[in-house]
This record gives sequence, structure tokens and C-alpha cells, in this order.
Amino acid sequence: MLRKLVLSLIGAVLLFLGVVFIIASAAPGKVYRLPIGVLLTVVSLALFYLAFKPRPRIYEVKVTWSPGGKLSVEEFRCPKCGADLPPPKPGQEYIECPYCGATIKIVEEPLW
Repeated sequence: MLRKLVLSLIGAVLLFLGVVFIIASAAPGKVYRLPIGVLLTVVSLALFYLAFKPRPRIYEVKVTWSPGGKLSVEEFRCPKCGADLPPPKPGQEYIECPYCGATIKIVEEPLW
């Protein structure tokens, strides 16, 4: 906020002086004042730009991912002997019952 105020004040003073020099260059034999007035005006406009340009906004984006649907509770019991099955590893399609040796296919419910 202070930076914007200081740059604006300096820019206003330089703009005023630039306009005064440009007007004063209209007097006969005083053309050398024109480049000074133009330079002061350009510098003041640059200061106004620096004071009022919008600052870049930083957005924080959080991405989450849920892999597939929920596993139903029935899939964690062996359908042949009823024993509890160990939790499956990610990406595992089949699980083997440690008690009866049956192979059970893991089915995921879709999200929709």
C-alpha cells in the first residue's frame, strides 16, 4: 500500500513537470525543453503502471484421487468356508483363502 502511494506521488509530480516542460517548449527558441518534458511524462506513466498493475495471484490447487469404488464386506469372507480373508493389496484381482485354499475374485463396485 505504501509502495503504491509513493509511486503515485512521484508519478504525479513527474507528470506535472513533464506537462510544464512540454508547454514551455512552445516558446520561441526553447525547443530543447520538449525532449525533457516527453521523458518526464514517459517516466511518470511507467511509475503509474508499476503502482497500479495487478499483482499475480497464487492459487493452491489440491488434487485428490479415489481409486475405484468401495469393496463390499462380503468379499472379505471366503464364500466356501466363511473364514475371514486378508485385506487385498492395491491392484490385486484375486485373493486366496489361507484356510481352504479357494481362489476368490475381488469385484469393485463402480462409483456411478
